[in-house]
Amino acid sequence: MDGPVDMVYMYFRYHPNKPAAYVALAVFALIDIYLILRIRLQKAPAFMYKMIPLLTMETLGFVMRIVCFSTPINSGKFLVSNLFTVLPPNIVSLINYNTITHMIRLSNLETDKFYLNHKKLKILSIVCTVVPSMLQGIGGALQTVADLRPIGLNMAIAGLSAQLAVFTSFFLFLIFVTREKSIQYQVEGVRNPKKKALIRVYIALSLLTIRLIYRLVQSSTGPTGPATTNEWPLYVFDALVVAFAFLVLSTLNSCFPKKDEEIFIEIDEEKCRSSRESNVSDTLKEEPREEYKL
Repeated sequence: MDGPVDMVYMYFRYHPNKPAAYVALAVFALIDIYLILRIRLQKAPAFMYKMIPLLTMETLGFVMRIVCFSTPINSGKFLVSNLFTVLPPNIVSLINYNTITHMIRLSNLETDKFYLNHKKLKILSIVCTVVPSMLQGIGGALQTVADLRPIGLNMAIAGLSAQLAVFTSFFLFLIFVTREKSIQYQVEGVRNPKKKALIRVYIALSLLTIRLIYRLVQSSTGPTGPATTNEWPLYVFDALVVAFAFLVLSTLNSCFPKKDEEIFIEIDEEKCRSSRESNVSDTLKEEPREEYKL
């Protein structure tokens, strides 16, 4: 009886609370079901579909966490449990970036500025998400090997620091987007959809930043620090804030046109431009007549 308990303690650095793990699993499973139903039934924008596998992975992470202390634990189970609960919150930040690029696309801006080109911003957001996540993932994997633990810890800290720098830059860009009047779009039946979408992004970014700072403190203080040797910070500053972030982002579809309405909106705007050009043309044609009468 003492053997398996000691092995669990060796990996986790504390004795995991089983009821807390089951509650977290139930919460993420319910949010996952809600997200799937909302996205599929309400025809959310394509970029929101990324959240389904991410939230499912987070849910499976807690399944593996339960498996780790319910069956004989080994490094493979522990690593999978960690990866499944660490990577989704990192990658879900891509939804924040995609929200802004989708907003810019719907605004139909005609500009050569890099920071207002939704295609280039999309590529940049992928790079800014993948690179820090890879550093954290590889760093976490290396920490399971005793000889490579210092290298893995430094890589994890580097990845977390890089992600914090990205979050800070994105926050400044959010302020610019909020003030930029040329970034505007319409959604039938929704008043000021841009403002409502940005509020959700600000909230999600704040929640993910709290979780990121916690992970940075955890890595910086090492395996004997209070953030590592106590379980409650994991649920308060990680699981809880990630659950709220997913819940907030799952309502973004109410701030954007449905997938089958985007073409209609773009066509409608094209008609408006054609109408304006036609009115200008008619005005120019009428001016000589007025001059002739005089």
